Amino acid sequence: DPASGVSVRRPTDLVCVLISLVYLIGMLIFLAIVKNASIDGRAYSDVRRLSHGMDYQARLCGVDDGVQERPFVFWCRDDPAQKDFSIATTLNLKHPVCVEECPRQSGQSQLGPSQVECMMRPQGQGPAPEYAIQPVPNIPGGQFGNKENFFLMFREETVYATTYDSQLLSGRYCVPTNETLKADVLAFSGPLGLERLHKGFSSFKDCWLVMFFSVVVAVVVSLVYIFLLGSLKDAGNVVVCGILIAVSICLLLVAALLFTSALGLTWSQDLNIFFKRVSELQAKIASISCGIFCVFLSCGSLSFFTNVNGHETKMETLIEASWSALMHMKSLFFIPPILAICKFFMMWLLCYNFMTLVSVGMYDDYRIVVEGELFAGMSKNFYFDPMMWWGIVVYVFGGLWLLEIFTSLGQFVISWCAVIYYFTSKDEDNEKVDIRSVAWKGLRIALLYHAGSIMLGASGIWLFRIPRMIAWIWSESLPHKDSNCGLPLLNGCCQSIGGCFDACAGSKSDRKKAAGKLQSGDSLLQQWSKDAYQDVTIRTTHFFPAKEKAQKYIQSHSKVSKLTGECRPCTFIGVLAGGIAGFAVCYCTLSFGSIYNDPSKSGFIADPLMVAFVAFFLCCHIAYDFCALLDHMADSLLYCFAYNKKFNKKTVDRFVPEEIQDLIGGEEIEKLTKPQHSWTGKAQPDMFVSTWSKKIHHTFHQWTQAGHAEH
Repeated sequence: DPASGVSVRRPTDLVCVLISLVYLIGMLIFLAIVKNASIDGRAYSDVRRLSHGMDYQARLCGVDDGVQERPFVFWCRDDPAQKDFSIATTLNLKHPVCVEECPRQSGQSQLGPSQVECMMRPQGQGPAPEYAIQPVPNIPGGQFGNKENFFLMFREETVYATTYDSQLLSGRYCVPTNETLKADVLAFSGPLGLERLHKGFSSFKDCWLVMFFSVVVAVVVSLVYIFLLGSLKDAGNVVVCGILIAVSICLLLVAALLFTSALGLTWSQDLNIFFKRVSELQAKIASISCGIFCVFLSCGSLSFFTNVNGHETKMETLIEASWSALMHMKSLFFIPPILAICKFFMMWLLCYNFMTLVSVGMYDDYRIVVEGELFAGMSKNFYFDPMMWWGIVVYVFGGLWLLEIFTSLGQFVISWCAVIYYFTSKDEDNEKVDIRSVAWKGLRIALLYHAGSIMLGASGIWLFRIPRMIAWIWSESLPHKDSNCGLPLLNGCCQSIGGCFDACAGSKSDRKKAAGKLQSGDSLLQQWSKDAYQDVTIRTTHFFPAKEKAQKYIQSHSKVSKLTGECRPCTFIGVLAGGIAGFAVCYCTLSFGSIYNDPSKSGFIADPLMVAFVAFFLCCHIAYDFCALLDHMADSLLYCFAYNKKFNKKTVDRFVPEEIQDLIGGEEIEKLTKPQHSWTGKAQPDMFVSTWSKKIHHTFHQWTQAGHAEH
């Protein structure tokens, strides 16, 4: 188009579609092989290993033959001679057994089995586990050509041992009520140390109804957030500051709950998940550590507030420009909810298959070692196949890439809609007109022509976004000497603290310069970003040249370069608000809901904290798509202006929205569209002697060159 410079559609990065299909097909084949493989007649992968414990014969309690009716794991006494139910000095942690019920004391009566068949520690001559072969002195050598005779005794046996008082943990394990013995079981080197983290992945089997409600809450919170920012216009800074204060207060309340539970208050310990799942000492250490971390995050939130509060920015005007564009293209509001549904089901699929990968392993039947030789005994052991780590790394990377594809798809559609909106001429009243169904057309264009560029960009944008965000937080969230907390009485304290940070970490201007180097147009971190989709949209180029060209267009105009990314604070706060809302709903429902917190129910969740963190990640991912309606739309409109100025500056006044015009400055735009005849007025160049003298000189120069050529 000669007026706008928007190219006709053609496919871009098609080879990336083929590579992506190869990866997806390969991953499906890999998962199918893992699920159906077997070693020595035993399944290589079985997700039930994550939700059931094993006895000393590596049988799944409550699943395998012989222990179908015994779903709980119990550790026997080390000394079977002890007969007192209330006393157990040490436990045999190497050889657990399956029981039908946890032995426990209820008032004056004892519930559960009074005795269980336990495997004792192996017995033999020499130090365990390498039982040395002992010479036999009374049998002389020399028979059959041998030099010396040896004798080895090794014995494994089971005996009935008296049980002890225990309690159910994580729905499957009978741990001692004695705190010392319980600490031995739950220690990092104990049987339920890192093993419980591994078993926690079983929580992804039945948590998806709660996860869906968390996603719905995140969608509602994100919609309310962007509507508040867009509708209140000049109050965007107030909304951001209010959410920062609310987040800081919530984190302080959580920290207070953790600290009071560590001090021994019963009511707070009932609300603290650590006291339900680990020993008392471990719970106190974990509570204090998490409390300190929450205080640190709360201070960081307040510090970010002091950076945002009272400082003049163009964020409100950019949000107003984005909101005006969205009001003319209302179909765009449907894109983030659709992406949220897609991400939910994708996360469900990824987590479910992830359980398949982490449940792989092999059985070790030969556990007796004599002089380096392996022998089979009564006990067996199951161990995770360490070679699967490579498959897990590739799978996790691919999962993050698949989730990012939906984010990149939304960003491309926003870029497309911004281009259509910007390069639509104004009406007689100098106003933009409504554009119906533009989002659905953008979605069709993205899938039909630019799926390859979207997939290629998604493979790296999420990775480079992390250091960019860290650099931005470092430059914008730390206190500084000009911090403003909004209260004159506290400003002096905030600024004193900020002065200390400036002395240690450098002034805010120095930090911004350091971060600016990472975010410059020549930096790979900045080039591999969502800005590339704007050039793909306008010029229909492949992703790699587009990511470089996009930064050149942005850097070509100083005001555009300065304003691009100005809406990051509202995106950061919106993502944080959506993630925290989803985390709170998920954690509270799983921790206090009777369906998910009762070990006797089929929907029992072993590790609600792990599920809540996954919900936090997913809800942050979803909230980011909603915030992009304001953030990425503003950046796209600025980019369209920079491209319009470069390609055909005479049409800028015809296309540029009023809000962008106010940001750039009406006088500058008038200069762009006004003919530049500084001393000559509006006269044509051919009216002046200087023009003709240049033409005559050029003609004589050509004649001279022709004469030399003939000679």
